[in-house]
Amino acid sequence: MTKYSKLWKSPIRLLCRLSQGAAFTASLYFAAANAVMAQHASSPVTMTSDDLSTLFDEHAHREMKQADIAGAAIVVVKDGTLLFARGYGYADIENKVPISPIRTLFRIASVSKVITYTAVMQLVERGKIDLDADIARYVDFPIPARFGKPITMRHLMSHTAGFDDTVQGRWVKAGDLGPLRDYLVRHMPARLYAPGTVPAYSSYSTTLAGYIVERVSGEPFNTYIENHVFKPLEMDYSSFAQPLPSHLAPLLAKGYRTASDGPSPFAIAQAAPATSMSSSAMDMARFMLAHLGADTASAKPLLKSTTLAAMHSIQFRHHPAGPGIALGTFEMDSAGPRVIGHTGDIPNYYSGMYLFPQQRVGLFIVQNSEAGGDMRNKLLRVFAARYFAHPAQVAPPLQIVAAEGPDELSGSYRRSWRFDRSPLSLKSLLVEQTVVRSVGRGNLVVDSYVGPNGIPVAWRQIEAGVWQSLGDPLQRLYFKKNAEGEWELSGNGGPPSIRQKSPWYRHQLFMRVILISSLVILLLSSPWQLLSALFRSRPQGRGVVASRALRRNLFVGATGFVVLAPWIVCGGVTLAIANDLLFVSSPACGVLLRLAQILACAGAVATFSTLWMTGVRLRMSGGSWAGRMHHAVLCLACVGATVMAWQGGLLFWDGRF
Repeated sequence: MTKYSKLWKSPIRLLCRLSQGAAFTASLYFAAANAVMAQHASSPVTMTSDDLSTLFDEHAHREMKQADIAGAAIVVVKDGTLLFARGYGYADIENKVPISPIRTLFRIASVSKVITYTAVMQLVERGKIDLDADIARYVDFPIPARFGKPITMRHLMSHTAGFDDTVQGRWVKAGDLGPLRDYLVRHMPARLYAPGTVPAYSSYSTTLAGYIVERVSGEPFNTYIENHVFKPLEMDYSSFAQPLPSHLAPLLAKGYRTASDGPSPFAIAQAAPATSMSSSAMDMARFMLAHLGADTASAKPLLKSTTLAAMHSIQFRHHPAGPGIALGTFEMDSAGPRVIGHTGDIPNYYSGMYLFPQQRVGLFIVQNSEAGGDMRNKLLRVFAARYFAHPAQVAPPLQIVAAEGPDELSGSYRRSWRFDRSPLSLKSLLVEQTVVRSVGRGNLVVDSYVGPNGIPVAWRQIEAGVWQSLGDPLQRLYFKKNAEGEWELSGNGGPPSIRQKSPWYRHQLFMRVILISSLVILLLSSPWQLLSALFRSRPQGRGVVASRALRRNLFVGATGFVVLAPWIVCGGVTLAIANDLLFVSSPACGVLLRLAQILACAGAVATFSTLWMTGVRLRMSGGSWAGRMHHAVLCLACVGATVMAWQGGLLFWDGRF
């Protein structure tokens, strides 16, 4: 670390420590509350239909009312049988159509991936797919090997193929749904990591796997799933079709942002194998039973027991003590016993499928509202707390137990699952980074983990690389150095991705300060620079000099507006996405982002010219120091905004998004 990087880090650390006292006090409160709860914890309750009814009726109704959720469905299976199935709220608020766990369909979003990868494993059983072969052998378009290593199906299924994230073309208008091949060829993402090294959640990977199912089986993807998954399991209320078949379309629960809003239209996913499935809660109960080893309706099971065991086995684990990623599912160990499954999020629908293989229990939760996205997590936690014994809790030690300390771990961590070289990468830089701070007595606070009062909860190290929440002992963080000696962070819940420590110049707080201060200066100074140049009278006898100064001031003022323009466009795109999440994959969004890139490139060229002019202005005699400094500050603001445009992918013309 150079002395200059320390100078930059000092103000960042100073700003980060402002809330440490309050955070630490809150953490002690939550730790004390948790200790009291632990003392009164009861033994696991026997799981029965009646007790499940009591549990979910209480908690689901409360969560739905608080979050303004329109409707939900919950099913539980155990030991090969359906134990609980219930619908809550409405599938259609206007017409007062209640949710039926049997007949009401929901968009299950990324839980669709598990069905797609189950189809892959069927073809593995039949010897038609080799999990460790180069997937280039199964497709009819080039997938170049990068980093000296090809991508395999095992990489696709464990989200370790190394793809950048993209959304362009993922959602289309009704009638514009095209072949999987066209989408895969046109929107192939860049490769950020060597295959098998870094988990980075990828819907493109699953779509590619679905296309391989088509190629290898000789059947269209939807047809294969219908014949080899849905029919054997008698999943009569399930489909990947978009729009839904006529006999199922009226049964789909309408999607709402909140129960107080009107319904939203059916969204068409081009990345169909990754996210397009619609299903009823009861059909998903049948699917869970098959994955837990129960007999299917057909003469033979959906997958052999050995194949199921292989599919549920861990393929990648970031930290030895942390959760791992299986073939199509991932562990979520924050609930207590081992849980594998998948969650799904698309506008207006949330879902979660949770399997407890050792207990032969499955839980599926789905809702038709965008509000209250954490309801499924809360219900999972109360479900596991009531029916399963929690692992022994480790009391946080008074002293740090390993060499790494809070100061070494402090910093800003960027998701591995991100937009990296596209016009949307600013989101991962300015919004989605996780800031880790050191607080007193050897603790950490993490801004993305907060208590009920909104204050970050502190964490204490319990073993090498493992930190436990003082507010909730089941919550863990795992720190590990990669091959390059850089810190990485993972948690014990959520999708398969990690966070990588950013260098000081990409610290979220530092980048926000640079961008905001640059834009404020440009907004305030550029108009003044232009107006003062236009209305300033020329001094007598110095016409040529005055004319040159006038042109310079006009150019610098105009440069400020050109540099500011792409950020105005990006702000408009941000507002549009906030109003409609699917706008990000619309053609209009693509046009606006390309316009922002054109303006950013023009601003970069103008900024270089302004730098030269500023140097000339500062060396010239005459003129006020105030005018010179104003010129210099405006130039620095142009440089700051241009550097942020480069960091945010606006200057990468070939970047897909």
